[in-house]
Amino acid sequence: MMTAPSFSNDIKPVFSAGQILCMKNKGVDLDDYAYMGDDTGDDKFPDHANARHVFAKLTGNAPGQRMPPGGPYWTQPMLDKFQAWMNRGYAP
Repeated sequence: MMTAPSFSNDIKPVFSAGQILCMKNKGVDLDDYAYMGDDTGDDKFPDHANARHVFAKLTGNAPGQRMPPGGPYWTQPMLDKFQAWMNRGYAP
C-alpha cells in the first residue's frame, strides 16, 4: 500500500523558491504547512480553502492566471500527488 503523500516530503519541495516568494508577496504561504494545511473554509470551499485555492490555480480551474504564471505548469503526476495529499488527509 502506498504511503499517503505528506506536505513536507511531497508538496512543499515541488514549489520553487521563486514561486514561494512570488506567492508570499500575495499572502499565500506555499512553504508553510500551517497555511496550506489549515482546515478553515471560505465562501468557495467548505474546508481547507487555502490548499484548495492553490490546487485550483495549479490546474487552471480558478479565475485569473494559472500557477505558476507563464509556466511551466505542473505535470499530471504532480497534480495527482497534490490531489492525493488533499484526499488522504493533508498530512504534514
